Amino acid sequence: MKNIILFATFLLITFSSISAQEKQDSLKVKENSIIFGDMFFGYSNTGKSAGTIGLNINYQSKNNLFTFRTSQTTSIDKIEWIYIFPVTTKSNTTSEYAALYGKRYIEDGVAYHFSGGISYNTNEDVNGEVNIRDSFIGFPLEIGVNWFKSKKKRFKVFYGLIPVGKPTSFGRSIGFKLYANIAKRSYVGLGLTFGLGWHKIYTDEK
Repeated sequence: MKNIILFATFLLITFSSISAQEKQDSLKVKENSIIFGDMFFGYSNTGKSAGTIGLNINYQSKNNLFTFRTSQTTSIDKIEWIYIFPVTTKSNTTSEYAALYGKRYIEDGVAYHFSGGISYNTNEDVNGEVNIRDSFIGFPLEIGVNWFKSKKKRFKVFYGLIPVGKPTSFGRSIGFKLYANIAKRSYVGLGLTFGLGWHKIYTDEK
């Protein structure tokens, strides 16, 4: 979880820097690059019911999509309580760090993609005070669709309620993805995604 929080912080700093540069270069550059990040939350099946939280950073050139993905998938098998306090836990967590390549196709304000790649994974079995760690290589897969603004608009803050600044290509997205990792400890899941960045090339001036 700490790695995902650090990655999210890095993502926000990167996007802020690029957004500032886009404003400075607005008179020179009329087309933006396609680069965006998304956070996803999903239900996964590892042989047991599990939950997944993850982050992607994506770069697209023509129809080619390059992605770095990090995620954690956790199943909790048992929790023992004393009153309202958990004292022992039996759980399993797989952390994934993956590089993927695929294709992404854009139609106005919607895009769909499919990707595959390779991942480095660490797994931790927790049973009370006993922790067993393992690491292995996997083959991640991903299919998804997301929706975003079709034209430049003013960016909105406070949950999209208050528009600020001038119309910009920077914006939000929402979507769904089917994700999997074929490995020593395989899983497949379905998640909801929330994105931030430049999701298409905007050529309109307004």
